[in-house]
Amino acid sequence: MSELFDRLLRSKDLPTIPVLHQKIVNVLKKDNYSEDDISKLLEKDQVLASKLLKLVNSPFYGVFGRVASVKRAAMLLGSNLLNGFVMSATLFNSTDKSIVALWDHSYCCSTVAGYIAKKLNMKTAEEVMTGALIHDLGKVLIKRQLPEEAIAVEEAAKSKRITALDAEKMVIGMSHDEVGIWLAEQWNLPKIIKDIIGYHHSPSLCSAHPKEAAVVHLADIIVKGIGVTGSSDLYVPALDEKALAALALSDDDIMDIVTGVVSNIESDEMFSKYLPQQ
Repeated sequence: MSELFDRLLRSKDLPTIPVLHQKIVNVLKKDNYSEDDISKLLEKDQVLASKLLKLVNSPFYGVFGRVASVKRAAMLLGSNLLNGFVMSATLFNSTDKSIVALWDHSYCCSTVAGYIAKKLNMKTAEEVMTGALIHDLGKVLIKRQLPEEAIAVEEAAKSKRITALDAEKMVIGMSHDEVGIWLAEQWNLPKIIKDIIGYHHSPSLCSAHPKEAAVVHLADIIVKGIGVTGSSDLYVPALDEKALAALALSDDDIMDIVTGVVSNIESDEMFSKYLPQQ
């Protein structure tokens, strides 16, 4: 484990935030930032602007009427979620199909987590969506920095019929949540986001933000169960029963959430391709 971790630490190829994205982050740090300034910067990155509009117009988001303006989309999302989009754009910028699949999973997980958080009337719904959007950043870093080991993880998950999480521990000696929280530290992300990244598989162990981590945990399992997942995630991780109990959701609540999620995914072209074809 130490040797592989040293390779991550020594790498000159760690994801860095492009100049344009750093400008957006810097503007968002201001208490009274200009929405015009933000929208002008976002419009310079067509990929980021497109993803932003897709999220706001997603059935999950529940916006009445189609949003066509980047400025309007930025206003609706808020500074924390915009920050998350900037980070994810840096990390998921790849032609690698497995990383593209991870983006689809993370994006879907973010919308589902937001859907659940809003049903629970959580004041931190925006932070929950942001954390869900980048909860698997450790997986992307492993794929980029340890490509041979990443392939071995996928092969182990398939051949031994185990979760990607267990395969990572077996092959690499550390899991993507550990790697992810390390990168979150390097990027100096807020504590709530670090907790979601570090505890999205074990939210009951989280002391500071267990509810937020639990929502992302549940969203991750629902999304994987439906089939919107990364290439190595053939099996759904175990549910943290204590964390679920802390959310105080009844069986009917969970059924309503799953039904709503499936309905929304079926109506979203970006995610519906992962559903079984009839």
